[in-house]
Order: sequence, then structure tokens, then C-alpha cells
Amino acid sequence: MAKPNIFISHRWDYNSSYISLISKLNEYELPHLNYSVPSHDPLDLNKTNQIKQALSEQIRQCNYFVIFANMAMANSYWCKYEIDVATSYGKPILSVKPYNYTGNIPLFIQLADNQNGPSGFNTPAIIRKICNQLNYPIPVGL
Repeated sequence: MAKPNIFISHRWDYNSSYISLISKLNEYELPHLNYSVPSHDPLDLNKTNQIKQALSEQIRQCNYFVIFANMAMANSYWCKYEIDVATSYGKPILSVKPYNYTGNIPLFIQLADNQNGPSGFNTPAIIRKICNQLNYPIPVGL
């Protein structure tokens, strides 16, 4: 039974859903390690190959990969790269629609999702998917 080690792919320019999801995971008391790269703690690297290596290592260490399913991701080189790495490592990949998002979902995200997503922004349902996939106990009250 592995503790959830979660990588959440997101864009810093649109990070309100990321911040909300992290807050909710903590609020629902899901013990987890966050392998994401938040804007307040960026990778301290200045070359593309170094960033790729660092991201690949963080994704390698995670056991669950979440990506926000919105058009803001469609033109993100780094989000596409992160999905490619997660896919190559065989990670469980869940796409999550940001809160109140009603737009289209990029095809590359739809194709990468192997957890029956996209999931709505319903934190208890997201936590149950993560815990069920990892055979981890679901927090009390969910």
C-alpha cells in the first residue's frame, strides 16, 4: 500500500485550480507527497534539458499523475512533455476539469487519461480514485 505521491500538471498562469485542489487534499486529510512544481517553488534550472531531467525525475517518483483538462493546457509545451513522461512510466493519469470549466478538453489529455476521466472538480471523488488505484485507505468521511 503506497502512500499517494501525486504530480499535478498545471500552468502557473492558471494555477487557482491547482491551489484549490492541494488545499482540498489537505482539508480532507489525504496523506500525500506533492511532486508538482508550483510557481512559488520553481525548479532552479535554466536549460531545457535540465528542466526535462528534473521533471522526469519528479514524475518517475510519483505514483499518481493528475492533469487539469482545459484548453489552457493545449498550447503548453511542458504539460505535453509531462504527459509524455507519465505515459512512458505507465503512471495512472487522471484528467480533472477545473472548477466551473465548460470548454473543450484537448485531445492529447483525453487520450492520456487512463482513469476514466475527465473527472469533475469533486475532491472526494478524486481522492477515492487515487486511493482505489493505489490500494490506499480512503480518508474517514469520504
